[in-house]
Amino acid sequence: MRRSFRWWAASTAAVAGMLATTAVSPAQEPLDVLLTNDDGHAAPTLAVLKQALTAAGHRVTVVAPCDDQSGSGTELSSNYATGEPTRENTIEAKRLAPDVWAVCGSPGDAVLFGVQNVFAADPPDVVVSGVNPGQNSGAVANHSGTVGATVASGELAIPAIAVSVEIDVSTDPPQVGSAPAAAEYATRLLDQLRSTSNGGPLLPRHIALNINYPVAAEVAGTRVTSTGRAAFVRPQYEPTDLCPDCYVIRPAFDTSPDPVADSDNNALAADHVSVTPLDGDWTADERVRSSIRQRLGALRP
Repeated sequence: MRRSFRWWAASTAAVAGMLATTAVSPAQEPLDVLLTNDDGHAAPTLAVLKQALTAAGHRVTVVAPCDDQSGSGTELSSNYATGEPTRENTIEAKRLAPDVWAVCGSPGDAVLFGVQNVFAADPPDVVVSGVNPGQNSGAVANHSGTVGATVASGELAIPAIAVSVEIDVSTDPPQVGSAPAAAEYATRLLDQLRSTSNGGPLLPRHIALNINYPVAAEVAGTRVTSTGRAAFVRPQYEPTDLCPDCYVIRPAFDTSPDPVADSDNNALAADHVSVTPLDGDWTADERVRSSIRQRLGALRP
């Protein structure tokens, strides 16, 4: 481990050691992949992922934002037209190459546009989002455009995976994980999902996988994890002389252990790849809902 504090995350490496192949099996047809991200269609880390997926034999079509949409979360455009189209209630989408579309909206917009227009005849087999430079783990995942794209896909019952590499902010300068290694891992993971799907969907209905690849030179393995509560970075608002009501936004970093024992954050800290299944449902569990139900009692509108 690269960090000195005690980690108690229990390993649930149900898929560890299973990702042994790097290319599409001759018995398997290529997948139709909608590739997106939140850094923009021209991001070099997206190109790395496209190259890995294409080298594995898959048919990859990029449908990604025009520009950087980091932190856009699950945002979707809602400036709906109530009359004639105007610049305020339209969205621009340009076909830059036979296999590249730039959608001037959020990652979620890109996914919905891609499914409705680019893949109008048949939906993609899978939506892949990334590679994001910086982990989308713990509370950060809630605000991630990389993850938000997979939430939009999951709502449509299309399998999806988000791929991010860890940034270790404890070093100076911070270390960033290997995007090529993460892309190669994601490609093998897709192949593994297909080989274990028994001819069915890659993932259960409405499920996406949030993959975070560690910065470690030697990766210890894979853990299937829960989304943690800690955030390695949050915005901090500080007064500035720019204007009387202005506050400058700076990053506030936190490398404390995550309170969720089997969390994605703790897996990364132990140099494991974190794979977190997401269902897009933020509803609290039945124990919490039952407690709220009892506390509300006979409350009437």
